[in-house]
Amino acid sequence: MSNVQMPPPPPPAQNDTGSFGWAVLGFFIPIVGLILWLVWKDTRPKDSIQSRNGFIAGLIVSVVFSIIYTIAMGALIASAGY
Repeated sequence: MSNVQMPPPPPPAQNDTGSFGWAVLGFFIPIVGLILWLVWKDTRPKDSIQSRNGFIAGLIVSVVFSIIYTIAMGALIASAGY
């Protein structure tokens, strides 16, 4: 066994405000929210949580609208008599 100690984690960045703008960005461009969360999760925890929340919300809304669209198109095709 060795007595090697791990260095302490870096302190949070000074500009880690947890701004709601990161959630909005992650909502409208979910892949950006995912990437920012992965990049910032250790160095900017507040901002990364906001971008992750926007990513999740954007993903959920996209899936719900896709389901509604599919159902609507199926009903439209069925009513057309094909």
